[in-house]
This record gives sequence, C-alpha cells and structure tokens, in this order.
Amino acid sequence: MSAPGAEPEPEPLCPEWADDQRMAFLFSAFKREREVNSSDWDAKLAFWGPLIVREAARRDRLAFTPGELSAWFRRKGTAPLGLDTVLQDMARRGLIQKESSFAASVDAGWLAWGVGLFLIKPLKWTLASLLGSNNISPDETYVIVERIKEKAAKVLQLCQGYLKSSHPVVAFAKLQEVCQSACADEKTFYLCLLQLQKEKRVMVAEIDGDKIVKFSHSPANKVSAVSEIDVGVYQLVKCEKMLTQKVEVHSQESERYKEEAKSHLRAGKKHLALKSLRMGKRSAQRLDNIEAKLNTIQAILDRISSSQTDKTIVEAYQAGLGALRESMKDVTLEKVDKLMDQIEQFCDTQDDVSRTLAGENLDAMGGVDAEELEAELNALLEKPAEESILLPDVPTRPLPGSPSWKLPAAEVMDAALEDGLSKLTLSDPGIQTSSGAPVKVSASLELAQ
Repeated sequence: MSAPGAEPEPEPLCPEWADDQRMAFLFSAFKREREVNSSDWDAKLAFWGPLIVREAARRDRLAFTPGELSAWFRRKGTAPLGLDTVLQDMARRGLIQKESSFAASVDAGWLAWGVGLFLIKPLKWTLASLLGSNNISPDETYVIVERIKEKAAKVLQLCQGYLKSSHPVVAFAKLQEVCQSACADEKTFYLCLLQLQKEKRVMVAEIDGDKIVKFSHSPANKVSAVSEIDVGVYQLVKCEKMLTQKVEVHSQESERYKEEAKSHLRAGKKHLALKSLRMGKRSAQRLDNIEAKLNTIQAILDRISSSQTDKTIVEAYQAGLGALRESMKDVTLEKVDKLMDQIEQFCDTQDDVSRTLAGENLDAMGGVDAEELEAELNALLEKPAEESILLPDVPTRPLPGSPSWKLPAAEVMDAALEDGLSKLTLSDPGIQTSSGAPVKVSASLELAQ
C-alpha cells in the first residue's frame, strides 16, 4: 500500500514489469559507449522504443515530452534513467520527430491563428531546423510520426465523408466540429492537418478573414492550390447556409404573426389583429424573396456539380484514349494480315503432323484400296436374308453304317414315308436347275434310295 500523499503505482505496462531484477536492468542508465556492451544497448532500445509507442496509443496521444515519459513509466518511485538515449535513437530512425521540426517542415503560416496551441515559437522552429540540435530538453515536445499518420488518415476519411466531391472547400471551424470524434483536442486536430498538408491532401488558406481548408477530390489525387473557382464555390455554399437560416427564421416569424392576429381577434382587438396580419404579409413576402434567391444559388451549385462530373468523365475519356493509343502504337493492319497468314500456315502444318502421327497412310503401304474394301463391305450388308443357305435338321435316328443302325420294320418305314411325303412338295424352291426350273423328285426314287 502506498504512503498517504504519494502517487499511485501505475498498472503493469508489460509482462516484465513485475520482475524486479529485469526492471532494475532496464531502468539503469546506458553505458557511455555502445561498443563497450552492445547487447546492453540493444536490449534496452528494443524494450523502451515499442513501449513508448504503445503507451502513447493507449493514452490516445500523438505527442509527448520527456518529462511526461518519466511520469508514465515511474515504478516504485523511480523513473528510467536512459530515456534520453532512447529518444535520440528513435529520432535517428525517424520514429519520432521534434514538434518544432515537424511544423517547420510544412508551409504552415496559418498556425499563427492557433494562438497558445504550440509552446514553441516559429523562430525557435526555424533555428532548431537549421541547427539540427539533438539535445533532449524535458519540455521539448516530440511527435510520434506513425501515430500522426494514422490519426490524419481518420481525419481525412471523416472530412471526405462530410464534403461533397464538387465542393471540396470547407470552413475551418466546421471541419473542426466534424473531426471531434477523432481528435480529442484542438492540438491533435492541428497536428493532423499539418500531416495532411505535408502529404498534399489538404490546403489551408484564408478568404475574407475566414480560415478554409481544401481537400483533394480522391485519395489517389493530390490537392491543388485554392483557385478562384474554389473561392466562388465556398462563397456560394456560405451564402446558401445563410439564406437557409433566414428562410427558417422568416417562416417561424410569419407563423407567429398569424397566431398573434388570431389571438388579438379573439380578444376583440381588431386593430392589433390587422397590424399582426400586415406584419405577417411582409414577412411572407421576404420569405418568398429569400426562397427565390436560395433556389437560384442551389441551381448554380447543381450546375457546378454537374460540370465537375462532366469534367471528370472527360478526363477519364482522355486517359482511356491515351492508354488505347499507347497500347496500339506498334499495331498496323499489314502486321495483323501477315500474322494471320502465319497462323493459318502453322495450323495447316500442325494438321499434317497430326494426321501423320495418327497413321492415316499406313493402309496405302499394304497395297489395299480402302474404297474397294468399303464397297465390298456395303454389298455384304445389303445381301437379302433369303439367300442364306438352309441346312437340314440334325437326324435323330442312327445313320447307315453305324453299329446301331438296322433296317426298320415295314410298318415303321411306311409311317415315316407318309410323314415325309406330307412335308415334301413337288417343287422345292430351295432346289433349282441351272435353267431355273424346279427339279421333280418322285417318292419312289427316294424310297429306292
């Protein structure tokens, strides 16, 4: 338990935070020369550098001072002794940068409008940039470069979501309201704008005493300088907002006069009712005039928006034409014709090679005519079924000359002959002479045989 009045111990910032022996080494000062013990230097730098970045992100801070770091990392009443060396190493590697150098690297004269936001005067910024001093002062503010880039990207996303693509100019104060969810304080907002201006995503200028910010149309394009067109669009948008507010005021005023007239009329004060009606009519006339002007301004802004869209389309057409011309630069009709002829020639050669490999000409080597074989095969397929040879039935009785053959009895032979005669016709269509006449076969002859 801490003593009364003492600062509370911070929460553990890393797993090693509870190891007294390990933290005693990390909290100790660096050796005077790195060559004496390079592992000592490397271990401490590898520990403190990432820890500083993580702690700043946890606290949602883009910048810090060495004095603040001592408070962030205080442990058991002691502060790290080697943070100056760590900051110098981080600055050398570009991980952090002095706020003075960061601001001096951007043409940001508009920062003079943010009185009291930066403790360092512009003269000191310039001297620090020229002299390149590496001395660490407890009050010197350092910015974490990667953290600023991440926060600036969020600011850019919020602003481009709020702005119309055809009206990329917005008032500084309005932009600050839009970015309140991403920027915890005004200084964070200014640092993000500085980073976006360094990336050429925004341009800050002054018009008639008003601070304005111009954004690039898309993340892929860089912002251009504020032109007369931008000034005109900004003034039109500003006038539109002013007239919209007046329309609201006069509309409410007209309704209020009508209610007053009704109230006076119910109270029997006719002259006051007439006066309220007269004032209501005048307010309604002013409302009509303002609405007419507002409609005109909105029509102009719509035309500007359409013209910007047309301009974008024309630029896309030009880019596409240039790309097409570049891709077709070496292509001519003669080259295409010659190429197609070569392709056809190689296709024919490939077909010949394929036919040769498939053995298409092997039959010709045997001396056999393929067409003759084809005709003969067709003739066989077309031959009538009647011309097929009819074979007799297989006999069921023993053949003459076999051991089991015997002369049949007379009655058996008579029955067999009668059966044969009933099946035998005088003219068998299957047996013909050479002249085509049927052969006469007598039963007696068959019997004799």
